[in-house]
Amino acid sequence: MSDVAIPPSTSKRLKILFTEGSSASARQALYCLGGRHTIDLVDPATFCQCRFSRYVRRWYRCPSYSREPDAYLSFLVERLRAERYDVLLPTHEQVFLLARFREALSRYAGLALPAFEALDQVMSKARFVRLLAELGLPSPATRIVRDRAGLLAAPEFPCYVKLAYSTAGEGVRYVADAGQLHRVAEAFEAAGWLDGHAEILVQAPAVGNKRAVAAVIQHGRLVASHCVETRAIGVGGSGMAEVGVSHAEVMEPLMRLASHLNWHGAICLEYFYNPATGEPQFIECNPRMAQSSNAWLSGVNLGQQLVDVSLGHPVSPLPPGRVGVRSHQGFLALMATALKGGSRRRLLAELRGSWAHRGIYQESQDEMTRPRDDWLSVVPAAAVSLLLLARPRAAQWLVTRTVNNYSLHQTAVEGMRSLCPTHPFITEGLGEPPTPDRER
Repeated sequence: MSDVAIPPSTSKRLKILFTEGSSASARQALYCLGGRHTIDLVDPATFCQCRFSRYVRRWYRCPSYSREPDAYLSFLVERLRAERYDVLLPTHEQVFLLARFREALSRYAGLALPAFEALDQVMSKARFVRLLAELGLPSPATRIVRDRAGLLAAPEFPCYVKLAYSTAGEGVRYVADAGQLHRVAEAFEAAGWLDGHAEILVQAPAVGNKRAVAAVIQHGRLVASHCVETRAIGVGGSGMAEVGVSHAEVMEPLMRLASHLNWHGAICLEYFYNPATGEPQFIECNPRMAQSSNAWLSGVNLGQQLVDVSLGHPVSPLPPGRVGVRSHQGFLALMATALKGGSRRRLLAELRGSWAHRGIYQESQDEMTRPRDDWLSVVPAAAVSLLLLARPRAAQWLVTRTVNNYSLHQTAVEGMRSLCPTHPFITEGLGEPPTPDRER
């Protein structure tokens, strides 16, 4: 029997198209929705992890949305026109591109996204820091620079150096001293990030316990939320083990932000909470669904709420979920161990700990690999584990290859901004009215 019963849908079975299938967020969304809806997905990787799921009906190979945004969008439109989907669900950074064309895409499927300008204010770490200051919300001390001289000027250590746009910690560097800062400056300069155009954050470390609050909002109105505290840090600084907590005090800042932006769709605020002061420090905002597995295990189905909001129906708010539910990200914890230089012996010890439910795995449920719910979820976990045991140093290659399927970087941002409604693939695809059997 499954650890969590998937309740039958109270509405009709829907057809949903995921915008990628490589991320942990997409895998978690499958558990929220797969038992009650038909799910297809697009992804550039032949062996993306969500392809291995009994909940996925079909996978379609697509162009990379970050390297070829126009080709990706054209492919997506062709898929939406070829088959009627009830909901288009952006599971990761594709929200940036889709929000740029949300009105046109909404003609083909339900889509819950805020206006592009609102989304960009939180997707850019630099703009998000300015927004927090404007709203009087706390964040760590931050300088925003654009060139090498600014980066090296009067630093205080330790600090974090962050690109305005990056995914899974790819554009974040922890800097402990002047030597490390100079090495970061050289790397950023070589990559073209210190040319005076891109914004770079130099940010003091936040104080306290890392937390996140995930929510679904319908035109500025909260319809679901869930808060977690990180128990262990994993790949790219993300939480690889978490526990559900109650934190009513963070809801007021969340809703102040949502109201200011007239938010519509999913959102997740990451912050550090200092019990000594009782104050949060906000560090990042993800304008998409996140933390959905721990929420689902706690009785809050963020995925279903987002689907209902996408359909445009009035949605009733969900009550808070259970507190204290512990979860972890299975084979991603093994990946984190390998990235830290763990030997085969250390990796085997990590596996034994997970099998014996010791340490962070004690009384904790796996968010990624759940054979009782989805027996095919064992395939990516087994493949990654065997690869790392054979070649622990393959971890960085594997992470980079996977994250590239859904990450958003500065060059991609500039490319997406350059797309305009007069571009041929827009006028030839999105500009045409739907065929009669696709009309809503």
